[in-house]
Amino acid sequence: MAIRSARTAVARLLAILLLSLLAGDPAAAINTPVPAQLPETGPRPAEIRVTLDNNYPPYSFHTPDGTHVGIVKDMWMLWSQKTGIPVRMMPLDWGLARQAMDRGDADVIETIFRNSAREAIYDFSKPYARVDVPIWFSADLSGITGVDSLRAFTVGVKDSDFCIEWLTDQGITAFQRYPGFEAMVEAASRQESRVFCMDDPSARYYMTKRGVQGRFRYTEPLYTGELHWAVRKGNAALFRLIADGFARITADERKAVDERWLGRPLTGMVSPQTMDLLVKLLAGLAVLGAGALVWVLLLRRQVESKTESLRTAVAALTASEERVRTIFDSVTDAIFIHDLDSGSILEANRRMMEMYRVEGLPLSDITAGMLSSGTPPYTRNEAAAWIRKAADGEPQLFEWHARRLDGSLFWVEVSMRRAVIDGNDRRVLVLIRDITERKAAQERMEYLSRHDALTLLPNRILVQDRTEQALARSERNGRLVALVACGLDRFKTVNDSLGHAVGDALLRAVADRLKAAVRETDTVSRGGGDEFILLLSGKPDIDTVVETVASLHEAMAAPFQVGGQELILTLSSGVAMAPADGKDFATLLKNADTALHHAKAAGRDTHRFYAEAMNAEAVAHLSTRSGLRRALERGEFLIHYQPQVSLETGAVTGAEALVRWNHPDKGMVPPGDFIPIAEDSGLIVPIGAWVLTEACRQAAQWHAQGLALSVAVNLSALQLQRSDLVRTVTGALSDSGLDPLLLELELTESMLIQNTDVVMDNLRRIKAMGVQVSIDDFGTGYSNLSYIGRLAVDKLKIDRGFVADLTRNHDSAKITAAVIQMAHSLNLTAVAEGVEDAETLEALRGLNCDFAQGYFLGRPGPAEAVERAARQVNPFKVGV
Repeated sequence: MAIRSARTAVARLLAILLLSLLAGDPAAAINTPVPAQLPETGPRPAEIRVTLDNNYPPYSFHTPDGTHVGIVKDMWMLWSQKTGIPVRMMPLDWGLARQAMDRGDADVIETIFRNSAREAIYDFSKPYARVDVPIWFSADLSGITGVDSLRAFTVGVKDSDFCIEWLTDQGITAFQRYPGFEAMVEAASRQESRVFCMDDPSARYYMTKRGVQGRFRYTEPLYTGELHWAVRKGNAALFRLIADGFARITADERKAVDERWLGRPLTGMVSPQTMDLLVKLLAGLAVLGAGALVWVLLLRRQVESKTESLRTAVAALTASEERVRTIFDSVTDAIFIHDLDSGSILEANRRMMEMYRVEGLPLSDITAGMLSSGTPPYTRNEAAAWIRKAADGEPQLFEWHARRLDGSLFWVEVSMRRAVIDGNDRRVLVLIRDITERKAAQERMEYLSRHDALTLLPNRILVQDRTEQALARSERNGRLVALVACGLDRFKTVNDSLGHAVGDALLRAVADRLKAAVRETDTVSRGGGDEFILLLSGKPDIDTVVETVASLHEAMAAPFQVGGQELILTLSSGVAMAPADGKDFATLLKNADTALHHAKAAGRDTHRFYAEAMNAEAVAHLSTRSGLRRALERGEFLIHYQPQVSLETGAVTGAEALVRWNHPDKGMVPPGDFIPIAEDSGLIVPIGAWVLTEACRQAAQWHAQGLALSVAVNLSALQLQRSDLVRTVTGALSDSGLDPLLLELELTESMLIQNTDVVMDNLRRIKAMGVQVSIDDFGTGYSNLSYIGRLAVDKLKIDRGFVADLTRNHDSAKITAAVIQMAHSLNLTAVAEGVEDAETLEALRGLNCDFAQGYFLGRPGPAEAVERAARQVNPFKVGV
């Protein structure tokens, strides 16, 4: 009876404990009230099209046989059953799903996070799931703690994922994009992506699927996203219809879907049979315990009798151990014993704990692997080989880049030999000496042997070594190598009048300016005294060398502020080019010095090439460059306008603005002679801003005269990549009062693949203002058609080369027809350039081209000529 009572009490206690651990709230089992029928929300749609991410387990993904499955699909199938409305699921790559929704090809978008930008275009449901989003990284990396630690890395992301927007807001812009999470995990498993942003459930699913979950670590969540479904902004009727349909799904039905994909919680009670056996076992253990207690009491007397004799021996041993420990801890080098089987450290002295900054950490938590960096000059595999040799009885001595527990590195000299302890020969005794100061002194000596002590620039030995390497590369890639010998004009006067301290400070300032004027891949060295040697490698042509040499002289133009003195200094330079002027360092330097002497003899503050032909070309180039600067200041530029004609009506609808240079001595300079130099020198930016402002002013004047003519302005690649482009366009429109719809900006295909993120952002913001965008010379570049679609380009201008051969070359005719057809299929306007005769014009009309321009329709000329042409009424009689 007593046993049964005890069993009953224990059973009740366990039942209470188990009930308290069961997950869930009993109130959650109560079904949500279901409306008798769907409320009236307007005409019932024939079907609902739902687009969503096809790569987002467990919510939406594909099985190996290609079947689309997941929580979201099951919920929508329930919704369809409740409402009687068919649902068409459209699982796509996430970027394509977003595009399908934005184009109107889908009614609902699923598995979407919510933010302020998306709230402007979607109406969101209440969240139905919360998802943590951390940063994942390879297990062999360290220091990845959050968003601030990502600035030195390229982060793997899924294309169009919310993580891109979140990280961009935090200033992280270096991304490697993948079409889906599975592709990202595959790339990470191949070490192609070392750091990546991925939702936690999807990451764990794909890592486990590939068996690589042990190869990655993760940070605290960057953010916790909430999953929603959403419809286009303002579609209240559709929103209510979908929300009411989901309200009809019961809590039990939702729970069944979740359990199908997330698994079931552990449930159940302990059986009476198990409880009975438990009570019997406890009773038996009590009897055994009583017997053991008696046995212990008998043994205790025997132990006490021997304890006293052992105390004396232990005291003597302790005293001896303390003496050894004192000596062990007083050694100035770090000492520890390494167990080869477990990898742990068995014993270490105080100096070792201090050297590696592991004071306070239990010795059992320290492993030898924690104390090695694995950085050059040696790898961990080489260290493992040294340990094996030491374990085999061959003492080892080597230098090593060690790592402290806080991550800082320092140099040590390591001595290790086998140690046999308690009969175990799988131990190694390691002695470590800190040689950081010695290595720093060696590195300093090595550095000074190859660098100038005053300016810290490379010296002649180092620049010679780099020149030989550059020449070897030049033979393989065909690029130019230039050696520039520079001398400061009348520098001795500074030393004589102001002293050597001021002279030394001036030399350091000159070194800084020279370094700032060249690329990081070029080398600025000091040859001695006031002479500098510059190595310019990998140059594509002579013009780039001329530009660099010109920038050196321009850098010297501004006064130097040294020791409270304002000093004006000029530079003379001589240039030798490889391979024309020499194929080795000694020959190039000799010829560059010869050219330098000619520059100084010519009056200083100039440069000379060793080859006279290059001198003439360089002088012409620099003359044009300096003339361009003066032309902008003196108002020598003007704009000619070439009319653009509608092929349907024959009316002039706009004009392209073309900059011209009216040189005071040379007359009208052809654009091909100065535009490339303006682009190389960066002067195209202020020139382009002037053209944009003047063209907007002229178009506004036409509009005031009753002529609704648009104006097209060409953008250079340099303008398109600048962050102030939008401000420049906004200012031109604001100052002129021109309607943005009457401004068209032209860019070439190649610009779309240069600095894409900045270019795309500039174009999106310009399009948002209402400005038209056209692709010039279309058909000759490598346009990504997805960029054209995403940017909502308005016009494609067919390259004049195809148009010129339209009636004479069958291939040109086919290409022209294809471009026009493609433009119309994308709802774009097709414009033909270079129309030179009536036959070409008629052919373009037959191909349904929209607009055209060319000498047959009107040559570039002053604005008044365009006005006259615009007021003519006879189609295609618009010559200016």
